[in-house]
Amino acid sequence: MKYSNKPFPKALKEIMEKKDIVHRKLAAKTNFSFSYFCVLKKRKKHPPIETIKKIASGLGIPSEYFLEYRIDKLIKLLMDNPAVTDYVFDFATELVNNGNSRVTDKEKGGLKYYPGTSEAT
Repeated sequence: MKYSNKPFPKALKEIMEKKDIVHRKLAAKTNFSFSYFCVLKKRKKHPPIETIKKIASGLGIPSEYFLEYRIDKLIKLLMDNPAVTDYVFDFATELVNNGNSRVTDKEKGGLKYYPGTSEAT
């Protein structure tokens, strides 16, 4: 259970089922209302990042579990380090163009990236 690559509502539902936590219990842990969780399930957009952090904390998991948090964190890293943007873009483009899928990455035991190159193993 390191990360979920599903949209926030689906990832939240799955992790709650896995941890056997109901909305009311999570609402009490996060100080969000039960009805707010009902809205989150139907929402097309993800909640604010601070909300994701609170929900992750209430679930006892790292915020990085949620795809939207990781994307937000990556955007901030790239904005703070514009010199690496081209390398990350080239690396990601190469992964996609070469057909390297998440399944393949998992079978390899994860990717290793060598900075300064576009190589991944």
